[in-house]
Amino acid sequence: MANTLSIKRTYWVVLMVFTLILLKTDPANGSENFSNGQQIMVYPQNPMYWQYKGEPVLLLGGSVQDNLFQIEDLEEHLDLLVSVGGNYVRSTMSSRDPGNAKPFEKKNGLFDLNEPGVEYWTRFQTFLDLTLERDIIVQVEIWATYDFYWGERGWMQNPFNPKLNSTYTASESSLPEVIDYPAQKQNNPFFRTVPELDNNQVVLTYQHKFVDQLMSITLNYPNVLYCIDNETKARPEWGRYWSAYIRDIAEQAGKKIYVTEMWDNWDPTDGLVPGAVTQGGHLGGWYKENTNPELSKWAKPSNTINDPKSYQFIDISNNNAQRGEVHYNTALFIRNLVKFSDDSRPVNNVKIYGGMLNTLGQDTEYWTGFHKDGEERFWRNIFAGHASVRFHRPNFGLGLNHVAQYHIHSMRMLTDSIDIFNMIPANHLLGKREENEAFCIAVDDKEFAIYFTGKGDIFLNIPPGEYEVNWLQVRSSQWGQPYNLQMPAQLKTPSDDQWVVMIRHL
Repeated sequence: MANTLSIKRTYWVVLMVFTLILLKTDPANGSENFSNGQQIMVYPQNPMYWQYKGEPVLLLGGSVQDNLFQIEDLEEHLDLLVSVGGNYVRSTMSSRDPGNAKPFEKKNGLFDLNEPGVEYWTRFQTFLDLTLERDIIVQVEIWATYDFYWGERGWMQNPFNPKLNSTYTASESSLPEVIDYPAQKQNNPFFRTVPELDNNQVVLTYQHKFVDQLMSITLNYPNVLYCIDNETKARPEWGRYWSAYIRDIAEQAGKKIYVTEMWDNWDPTDGLVPGAVTQGGHLGGWYKENTNPELSKWAKPSNTINDPKSYQFIDISNNNAQRGEVHYNTALFIRNLVKFSDDSRPVNNVKIYGGMLNTLGQDTEYWTGFHKDGEERFWRNIFAGHASVRFHRPNFGLGLNHVAQYHIHSMRMLTDSIDIFNMIPANHLLGKREENEAFCIAVDDKEFAIYFTGKGDIFLNIPPGEYEVNWLQVRSSQWGQPYNLQMPAQLKTPSDDQWVVMIRHL
């Protein structure tokens, strides 16, 4: 693999020069952005969180689409996110939706994998420019899994399909022209090309070209995190190869990047938390029928957690199919596992599921749960000590609708008012607590915050003394009037809505 990387580095340098001319990027500015701790990086004082521009930062987001660089009203959408306190978006490199630009140019009706798609890459760079201007962190997913599987919007319009390009044939590439199975059932050979698996150098050459093009742009931006795949069931060798490949490119450019992998596994604890479900566990149906147990054997977040060399942060987005108390328990389990390991790292959630509208526009149950499930997951992850949360796109999440805006705004209002980067989960302080009723974080017996999923009435068992108490109504993003209270004491929500209360020792 070392010789392959060396050869590809030479290609990458040539390609980078071409890209900088074509897209008019300025690598000098990129280098400056990466200096003096200005880039997104692990927060040295608490490696469970991120730092940006020299300051710790909590990543909060929501967006209407996953391949955000492809949407039309991009600037307005980013401005809306920032206006409510958001600073975090997802960017799959997907091109399967109607109107999307493709990553390669077409000639005579067929894609040429030697020719980068100018419109596609220009859109992507414009997107990175706009996010950089707004201090928005972008989590890029290199391989958009569902672009490579069944359906007219998947493999049947993908430039890597040998039927659709002039660069290689099906026999030369060992890739199928038709895929009639989902990603959960069988791996596309596209995801086995690396030397440790099929060593398919024909296709790997053009996969390198795609990734080289991507890196020639992203390395000019200090606000980018990297994820190899969207919810993958590919073998671990695949992700490890690409992590090494892009980290090598970054190292040759004198830059450090942060990489993760996202696994298609709803239970990141591998059965160690009672009640945690696997695919289809809520409603059964399609997922249960189409999930291949053999693929699931290696699609485990432990591959990421136990490999800090390859993966410098964790993403457990698919855990956000869990519900209620079990969701919190799995999130907390992973946080504790990572925090108390030899390699503490941030735990991200770039997708918060929750919400599926029926044909009448009504909230309806799906494997993602109801809308309120998504709202609660957003808060439980932060109260479990995670570093990022983002509402997934509709209809599988709240996106950036009015409800999501309130939650992002309220979360930012709260975390700007407390010492979030030193607080720890502290549900043990909550007496008379019912399941999924309330969740607590605290620091040094001086500052506390409690999130109530609805109507709540708990006993806060903290050291005696006088404390200032202030309630924040989540769905209106409004603080109440602060008042003083002798602790320990009973705390009851002002109404049946979702609330957060902040308590500070005087």
